Amino acid sequence: MVKVRLLQLGALATMLLLWALIAAVGVVSSTALPGPASVAAALGDLLGSGAFWQAMGETLRGAVTGLLVAIAVGIPVGLVTGVYAAAEESSRLLMEILRSFPVIALLPVFLLVLGSTPGMKATVVFIACVFPVLLQAQYGARSVSQAVHETVRGYRIPRMLRMRRVVLPAAAPSIMTGLRLAATTSVLVSIGVEVLTTLPGMGHMIMESQQAGASAKAYAYILTAGAIGYTITLLAQRAERRLLRWRPPAHAGEE
Repeated sequence: MVKVRLLQLGALATMLLLWALIAAVGVVSSTALPGPASVAAALGDLLGSGAFWQAMGETLRGAVTGLLVAIAVGIPVGLVTGVYAAAEESSRLLMEILRSFPVIALLPVFLLVLGSTPGMKATVVFIACVFPVLLQAQYGARSVSQAVHETVRGYRIPRMLRMRRVVLPAAAPSIMTGLRLAATTSVLVSIGVEVLTTLPGMGHMIMESQQAGASAKAYAYILTAGAIGYTITLLAQRAERRLLRWRPPAHAGEE
């Protein structure tokens, strides 16, 4: 584990050195690619600014709102369509059509219908996140063996109790995978909406910084967005390990 961590840190250090070398040599103009020292200084200034934290709060508010609605809709629908073949077959065409639309391409439609509002941002995040959650829940529900279903029917266990005690625990690993993917996606989509609209948040601050020629500040916001996504992934992995402690390890060497 220590060796792996050292290799990861070495790769990160190599990337930073390469970035600094490219900026120092001038292969790319400083306006397009400021050096890591300039970006670090800009980030230090932003951390002491109230506007920075307000922008982060606006981005996270839209991301969390859309994600929570996606979870509330995606998990139940995924479990039902995963358990009942008729529900899955009847909704398959609609699901395939809806998930095939690039969510950003639908942004002009949402702007016309909902306007440039926080609700519109949360709606776009919801659409981007609901399908990873739904499909993973559906896949997990299908993992329940036919023998288990027959045993449950034989004991005449009520449907809601079967969902809660049999299907949901079996689908939990897949659901956690979907939640991890959706959580990271929610932040990225929230920032993307802010970049393309006038809504406040980190994406809007990135655009303002670029237009003002403050590229180091823009990169500082971009790195902050990356750090938020990485932190969300780590927290989701830790939550998954805690919630699924009952699950047997997938590999012999897994702890």
